[in-house]
Amino acid sequence: MANMAPVFAMKLFPGWNARIDGGREWKDGRAILGAGKTWRGLVAGSLLGSLTAFAQSFIGSTDVPFNDFGASYTAAAPWLLGLGLGFGAIVGDAVKSFFKRRTGREGGAPWVPFDQLDFVVGGLLFALVLSLLLVPFTAWTGLGWWADEFLGANWPRLVILLLATPLLHFVVNIIGYKLKLKKVPW
Repeated sequence: MANMAPVFAMKLFPGWNARIDGGREWKDGRAILGAGKTWRGLVAGSLLGSLTAFAQSFIGSTDVPFNDFGASYTAAAPWLLGLGLGFGAIVGDAVKSFFKRRTGREGGAPWVPFDQLDFVVGGLLFALVLSLLLVPFTAWTGLGWWADEFLGANWPRLVILLLATPLLHFVVNIIGYKLKLKKVPW
């Protein structure tokens, strides 16, 4: 959801398009991140990630036990986790864009598999950081909630996430292109 939010935010708030890199260029003369990486997208992705996590925890139909953040559950836990996942997804996309520009690729040009996994890796890394900050360490790994959800007996979740995401990314991009929300179908 967070990765799609900037596309919708662009349509809803067309005037607010300040670039994260401020329009500056790197030493190679290319944009640091590019025109597609905006504060609007960062805020929209973070907020939609937070709202999505809250909705999932409220509905209670998610595989991720948002009410099991360790010994003490707070109502803020799903919001914070979602905020971290959403923020991490957008930051992961921005980091990928930095390296994409360094390889000479323009914004919108395909870069497989990085375009399909950047937001997943970013989201997972930020979720790990939040897990370490918000809950006590688990006895067996020291990686908190994150390890309980993605390592040990639950490692298939991580594998499925990393394998299913490129396919879902492809399908969503095609739909966005057909709806004229995206300029390119990748």
